Amino acid sequence: MDIDRLISIAWNRIEQGNIDGAIDSLRQALSFDPDIAEAHAYLSLCLLNKKRLHAALNEAKMALVLNSELEIAIYALANTYIGQRKFKEAKIHINHLIDMNPNNSRYYLLNANLHQNLRKFDKILPMLEKALELEPESPDILSELSDYFLRKGDVVKAEKYAIESLQCQPENVAGLVSMGNVLIRRGQLNDARDHAIWALRQDPENNGALVLLAGIKARSNPLLGVWWRYSVWLSSMGSTRSILILLFAYVVYRIVTMASQDLGHQNIASIINYLWLAIVIYTFVGPTIFKNSVNKELESVSLSRDY
Repeated sequence: MDIDRLISIAWNRIEQGNIDGAIDSLRQALSFDPDIAEAHAYLSLCLLNKKRLHAALNEAKMALVLNSELEIAIYALANTYIGQRKFKEAKIHINHLIDMNPNNSRYYLLNANLHQNLRKFDKILPMLEKALELEPESPDILSELSDYFLRKGDVVKAEKYAIESLQCQPENVAGLVSMGNVLIRRGQLNDARDHAIWALRQDPENNGALVLLAGIKARSNPLLGVWWRYSVWLSSMGSTRSILILLFAYVVYRIVTMASQDLGHQNIASIINYLWLAIVIYTFVGPTIFKNSVNKELESVSLSRDY
């Protein structure tokens, strides 16, 4: 088979979320010619999707050895550095990509992802808006904007961009997950579940869809649902406000406890102490339970590939 055709098939499979199929095509291409820089770069992106960071890094570096100015190779390397939390190195390569090709919307999306990891939230929206300006009908960019506004607590704008994403491409996995997250926030759990399942049919190992499915189960659980709502509300406040809210809650707890003791209400002070301890334990245990729920979803999907 023609090598260029194999690489084209691999890229189409990456776009469709068929990572295993893409890896097969790329390995077949590299078996004919091991010095194809583009194939190594695409393979790096596939391995990154599989969380095989060390292997992804090696493939990206191999691609750059073969072609030091290949944009997709630099893009793969920058993505891998973000995955390894080497943000300084990632920033250098992202800036290089934007200098090379300032009209590629993917590079601004990647830059937004970097700022999200660096918790520089004020710099995320300008990057997303620039990406949308360059590619106004990209379902991936629109879904990223939906996710951004949902994190900010603006459900109306999040829904607007999620709808636009699915209008551009009804089976886009990112758009389906974004819409599912909007629906779960609105309490429409059955509709959210439908979107999660639809996304998993396109990409059975999609982390966002699995987290969404676990979130639906958590939201349905009377005990874990309280933690889920609290976590969503607190995250929408931003990191600085979240810390201030927690500090304020602790100060209130201490004032009420000491006031109860001073007034001779030792039983009330003890009850408040136990309640505060229960809240602290629940706050720490909740994320662990949720993570285990995500892992269970991952195991069930890995064991069943009938769809």
